[in-house]
Amino acid sequence: MINVLCRGLVASLLLAPAVQAKTLTYAVTNESWAPYWIVEDQRVSGIFHEFMLALDERLPEQLQASHPLPPLRTQKLFREGQLQIECCVSKSWRSHGEQVDMSLWTVPVLEAEEMLVFAPGRGFPYQRLEDLRGRSIATVRGYGYAGSEYFQRNDGADARALIYLVAQGRSEAGILDRLEWRFLRHENAQQQAPRWQVEEGPTINRSQLRLRLHRDLAGRLDAFNAAIRSLQADGTLARIVARYAPQAHVAGQVEIR
Repeated sequence: MINVLCRGLVASLLLAPAVQAKTLTYAVTNESWAPYWIVEDQRVSGIFHEFMLALDERLPEQLQASHPLPPLRTQKLFREGQLQIECCVSKSWRSHGEQVDMSLWTVPVLEAEEMLVFAPGRGFPYQRLEDLRGRSIATVRGYGYAGSEYFQRNDGADARALIYLVAQGRSEAGILDRLEWRFLRHENAQQQAPRWQVEEGPTINRSQLRLRLHRDLAGRLDAFNAAIRSLQADGTLARIVARYAPQAHVAGQVEIR
């Protein structure tokens, strides 16, 4: 009887750390945003997937991915506290109603850049958003764009369709995330073909992407910030980015070039 009790005590001590470790669930949507999030048949990869795995190693909490869910569903679950973390979004994307009340924001993880792309030799001068006035600009259906009040949208189904519209001269330019373009060039041989050729142009908009924490985690904000900074400072984040966009590097703590 004593041996049984001793064995039970030892087992409970071994299990105690796992029981005490808090599990926090972060949102994963079923919509890909390559190379940041890549979701294929419930399989998830990409820059932010790897970043969250690395962040998990720097924190005492266990960070657990949700099943891929529709974006509006993840936002609802976040408001309800069933999801505690969202990686990685801009404050401007969550600036209405309860989204604001429930949100705490970490330091920036990355800064995303939207750039113009042109058909080879067909670029035009650009300094500010007003310079797009009256022009036909290739975009992705359903996406919002800074300066869209000035230009005529020519929507495609995805980034590849956008590139094709520009390369074929059906739009004067397109707006594309710089890392997404470099990822597509690296991963897809089709993008190297002459009829798909476009040139990178100037950056027209930047978005600082941060972790959004549920307000119940207010006491852990400093710890998350410290862990993020450590991943930036020791080059872990830069190495993750370079695997998906080999031409890119991270300058300083958050800036992508």
